[in-house]
Amino acid sequence: MNKIKAVVAAAAVLAGIGLTAAPASASVASPAHCGSTIFGGDFLCGGDYGVGGQTFHTFQDGTQQVFVVGTDHALWTRWTIGNTDKLSAWTKMGGYLTSRIVIVSSNQSGALTLSARGSDGHQWYIDRNSGGGWSGWYTYGVPKG
Repeated sequence: MNKIKAVVAAAAVLAGIGLTAAPASASVASPAHCGSTIFGGDFLCGGDYGVGGQTFHTFQDGTQQVFVVGTDHALWTRWTIGNTDKLSAWTKMGGYLTSRIVIVSSNQSGALTLSARGSDGHQWYIDRNSGGGWSGWYTYGVPKG
């Protein structure tokens, strides 16, 4: 009888370990993959990446630029060339982003500041100067390790 109790107790312990080691049943929605009929591409959308996954900016000269988070989680951009239907090539701007791109500020000279959440949970920023050059990614209030 003691052997049976020991086997049942061992089975209960093993079952308990099995239950606690199983992954949680709650599911986190994965982002979808979207594409643009105008700009093309394959990028993340839905959830934290926004319904359409795209952020647009129109400059004073009429140039339209789109910003997306690619399937590699980097910032990608593409823009119209002059007053034509021609498009630039997709340009990778780096980062590892876990949310949609937000235009934090812009001005008439063409300067922009974009922001998105990084893999560390902090907001990261990248700036475009009026000449079209881009800064590197930066964040505020994060201790340097």
